[in-house]
Amino acid sequence: MVVFSNRRLGAGVQLVLPPEIAAAVLRAIAGAARPFAQVRWEHELVRWLEDRAFGLGDRDSLDVGEIAWSPDHFEPQQRFVVAAIERAREASEHAPTLERWSQMIEAHPRDSVQFGRLWQWQPTA
Repeated sequence: MVVFSNRRLGAGVQLVLPPEIAAAVLRAIAGAARPFAQVRWEHELVRWLEDRAFGLGDRDSLDVGEIAWSPDHFEPQQRFVVAAIERAREASEHAPTLERWSQMIEAHPRDSVQFGRLWQWQPTA
């Protein structure tokens, strides 16, 4: 199972999904974000979501804090992710899961964003 979480909100705020569902959700968000990506961070987010979807295994987790938020641009970044999730929800059989993930993103506290946070990419074989 794959755990989607927001550690800053506590252990009770998480989704536990089979890897294939988690991967489908991440690919759907990436697909919904791609046509609207304009700045470097948005394009990196799309690649990161695809990378995470490709590499998910049975004991993986994905926390909202792993997104490489930048303190100076947190609010527009957060809006971009939430909007992508909303677009993905419209055509997804996993709409309730996407809604819960969106709520975790929206509730992410700005004060938890660290300066210099980098994307963590899956190791390549």
